[in-house]
Amino acid sequence: MGRSKAGKPRRRPDRLPDSIQIRETRRGEGQAFTELAALAMDGHGNFDDREPMCEAIDAEGPFTTQFGTGRFVFLVAEHTPTARIVGISSSIPPLSVLGGMERDGADPVNLGATAMAYAKLRALAVADDYRRQGIASALITRAMAIHREHRAFFMYGQFTAEDTALARFYRRHGFTIHAPGDPVILPGGSRYRDVGASPLPGEQMFSRPI
Repeated sequence: MGRSKAGKPRRRPDRLPDSIQIRETRRGEGQAFTELAALAMDGHGNFDDREPMCEAIDAEGPFTTQFGTGRFVFLVAEHTPTARIVGISSSIPPLSVLGGMERDGADPVNLGATAMAYAKLRALAVADDYRRQGIASALITRAMAIHREHRAFFMYGQFTAEDTALARFYRRHGFTIHAPGDPVILPGGSRYRDVGASPLPGEQMFSRPI
């Protein structure tokens, strides 16, 4: 481990400060969670699921889709000395894709397999005064691990087109960055076909196997 200019050991970039704990949400944290989630959703259309997200968190899950598979994962980064929530991640089944498949008459088995196979990173945010401490990296790494444990094998999401800082962040975590406006193809398997997910205008997608 190297040393800073002040002579103190440098913290490894992949190691969180000892005062930060990554964990799943608890009852009563819905408002704090959605306030940070709103920062991540700024500029990505109306954040119209803020209220149901808050209610779901305060009801203390477990959180699954109407198809009985696919898991909603709500994680927080807590500053343990103050109990302040300083970061959040929300990752969910591919609800818009499932809605389109259902409208097209997909059978329940195909819908359930699709709900389980894919995870969408819906929101990832860190409070301004806690950035550049590895918190976002820890949140996304934990989220991918949880989805993998629940048999998902692919994660995707979208961000404001040509946001070079976010593109670097997701690329550093193994994601492919798709061209602005291009859809991402969610690869199928023996029980389900390939499906596509498209960004909103002015956005671009990122994706990777998990």
